[in-house]
Amino acid sequence: MRSIRARGVFSACIASAATIAVLAMPGAASAATQCSGGAIGGQGSSLQKVAQETLWGPGFNTSTDKFACNGKFGSKEKPAISYNPSGSGAGLRSWGAETKAESELKFGPTNAFVGTDEPPNATQLAEITNEESTPTPKSLYTIPVAQESVAIIFHLPTGCTATSTVAPGRLVLSDATLQGIFAGTVKTWGQLTDGGDALTGTGCTTASIVPVARFDQSGTTHIFKRYLGLINTGNLSTASGEKSWDELSEGALNVVWPTAANVQKPAVKGGGELINKVGEVAGSIGYVNLAEARVSSKLVPPAGGAGTAMFWGELENGSKGKGKSFKLTYSDPALNGDVAAPASSNCAKTAYTNGTNPFPPPAVTGLWNEVTTSVPGAVAEVKEKDYSLCGLTYDLAYAKYHLLEGKGATAGEATTVNNYLHFVTDKKGGQKELAGNDYTELPKEVDTEAKEGAELVEF
Repeated sequence: MRSIRARGVFSACIASAATIAVLAMPGAASAATQCSGGAIGGQGSSLQKVAQETLWGPGFNTSTDKFACNGKFGSKEKPAISYNPSGSGAGLRSWGAETKAESELKFGPTNAFVGTDEPPNATQLAEITNEESTPTPKSLYTIPVAQESVAIIFHLPTGCTATSTVAPGRLVLSDATLQGIFAGTVKTWGQLTDGGDALTGTGCTTASIVPVARFDQSGTTHIFKRYLGLINTGNLSTASGEKSWDELSEGALNVVWPTAANVQKPAVKGGGELINKVGEVAGSIGYVNLAEARVSSKLVPPAGGAGTAMFWGELENGSKGKGKSFKLTYSDPALNGDVAAPASSNCAKTAYTNGTNPFPPPAVTGLWNEVTTSVPGAVAEVKEKDYSLCGLTYDLAYAKYHLLEGKGATAGEATTVNNYLHFVTDKKGGQKELAGNDYTELPKEVDTEAKEGAELVEF
């Protein structure tokens, strides 16, 4: 399968006309005085935790970017932004997806936007917009805000050491091996032979691999399973019946795994808890976003990293040579490898596709749930220039917050959401903050849609 590079397809003329029309509308958030909306909070994606809590939230009040609220622009106020990394599933449910329990629904300033790496599918989008006083088509915006890599993390069996020709002191995985581990067909550490992988120590090669998965419905899981679905398009036996990886990536099935894999899970939600579980279970393999992996002392030097029992590995991203000289190539999720110092995630040139159609969708009102990367496989002409297992992460916002006024939404909330997402998606603002901090800024093919989406948020 060839990767299809993402394409922006918005007409600049149409976009400009739409922007002018919105600015002229009474009550439009864009027309409100900048920075006058007051404090807001968001919740959802734990993949966004580091960006929201240490980069964007503080940066919104200190940056010199023209869309920031640092006490010098607009009303000269500094509305604070808080974020609850409750997980993508919890974020979606808080706005009405998958559940009708009123106790879970929150639309006020403390839940003004939702972060998610599992963009809503058609059913979830309809459920969320049905919470409006007048359900309105295309009134929910799925706004891309960053790129991030998902790292595969290892905890070697007790008494074992590992090395690889490709990544000395660590291990690498081909796409087939990665998929096999979580499908339950690759079961022992001795089956890991990609890139010169080798384990030494008594009983190491026969030791069982223990796959570890997230406890909660997770956007990181969504990205991961979508990738596995490119490697294996068939159905797998699960407790919920015969399902494909794509089906298992969304909604309630997000927490379901192939029966043969016998995955273990932490007792509570979050990527950090998955890291802790892998740390507790010798012989385990899990997945977590790079930003959370980097802040874990278990995975970076001196306690983790190359030459230790815990580290993240490299994944197949292409191949080179032909015949006897043919071999797979591998790439690290971080630009600087498994070390303590932060760097950008290795996603700058990652190609996005759904395997068939050009992506992204033409606007933030479209469906983004099928967006994934490409799988190089063992075909020489199909390659990712960077790390393959990357994904986009999104913030959800309503087009017209007044349609939820009866459920707690306010004009001030809409104003600050508009201001904040302007900052987050601006190249000189929130996107600049991502560089060198274990994320990657948006690819140019989607930043137009992102900025236009932020512009059109209103009360």
